[in-house]
Amino acid sequence: MQNLLGVVDSFFVAKLGLTAIDAVGVTNIYSMTYIGIFTAVSAAISVYLSRAFGSKNSDRGRAVAAHGFILAFLVGLVFSVISVSFASPLLHLMGAHGDLELAALPYFYIALGISPLIALFSAQSAAFRATGDTKTPLRIGLEMNVLHVLLDYVLIFGIGSFDGCGLEGAAVAMVSARLYALVRLWMKSRQIAYISLQREDFALQRPLLKDMIKFAVPASLERLSMRLGQVIYFGLIVRMGIEVYAAHNIAGTLTVFASTIGAGFATAATVTIGQAIGNNNVSDIQAYRRWGYIQASISMTLVTAMIFGLSPWVGHLFTHDTQVLHLLFIVLAIDTISQPFLAAVLIDTSAIQAGGNSTYPMIVTTIGIWVVRTLGVYVFGWRLGFGLPAVWASIAFDNALRAGLFYWYRKHRPLVRQS
Repeated sequence: MQNLLGVVDSFFVAKLGLTAIDAVGVTNIYSMTYIGIFTAVSAAISVYLSRAFGSKNSDRGRAVAAHGFILAFLVGLVFSVISVSFASPLLHLMGAHGDLELAALPYFYIALGISPLIALFSAQSAAFRATGDTKTPLRIGLEMNVLHVLLDYVLIFGIGSFDGCGLEGAAVAMVSARLYALVRLWMKSRQIAYISLQREDFALQRPLLKDMIKFAVPASLERLSMRLGQVIYFGLIVRMGIEVYAAHNIAGTLTVFASTIGAGFATAATVTIGQAIGNNNVSDIQAYRRWGYIQASISMTLVTAMIFGLSPWVGHLFTHDTQVLHLLFIVLAIDTISQPFLAAVLIDTSAIQAGGNSTYPMIVTTIGIWVVRTLGVYVFGWRLGFGLPAVWASIAFDNALRAGLFYWYRKHRPLVRQS
């Protein structure tokens, strides 16, 4: 539901032209980077709170949630300050200059200036899921998106005597929808013992805070390493031309649906494995990992294959440019083949983190993103001129390599790290 906000913005602003699509696209790269880091911080909540829930320790659970919310807010505040203070250099890093920079700046300021809200929404959602409640974040996510669609249409294009605000309107619509969701989650949390926070729950517990930070730092660096690599090679794609980048952005928008399904199963793996550890039900741990992968792999492949098959028609929702549509068809075919490997990466990262090891996934991700993906994009996509298909082939090879490294870990290391 969070990722769908960017999809909706891309769909609406497509009516304003390719420059508007790319303006939202370069902002969404940073937005997804931040969400990835906030999700990594929230992973500490998922791991520690699910264990407290499994052991039926509600006092411990509330303390974990309170410390996690504080960490999430502070991290979000840091990224908000960075975004507002260094907006132009960050856009230049993506290759956004001239008209693209001018178009993107207002949207960038507003959409990323509210990073603390995004971080807190991720943390609150993780807290609900750690207690086994995945429906409440979903329902509120749906409400958030319905509100966002309505506000997007009105604030971008206007209604009656109101002429609309274009890209700025899209950003304001996103801020309003996120704030609504944040308030709704907080109100709902008052009904659940493990996350119904009181003032005393925010009393500092140094050992707990230290453990959560120790877990969150490698997990956050893993997400940051991946997203920084994406920023670098996305900047190369921008330089390949507006049509190439538009095709890449549309493909990324469409494939979000499959990767989000994988992220859902990965979250399920984190929570169920954490709860199994909390109640000492060791026999279920491997089963949760195995069935999480099977379901994620099948679902992600089927969804991507369907999007690939429908791409000649779906692509027209965004553009009628024949070059963009041709490139879109090719990269979606490559991505369909890559889905089982991506599923393994998502599930094994979550399973290993749930077992208490956030360092190994960080190492694997750094190797895959920088040695394989970013270097592959630079050499094959940029220097040798093979273009966008080489970019997506490099991404697929990176996923395959990381899946192999995680397979090695599962065969030679215990999934649950002894504390």
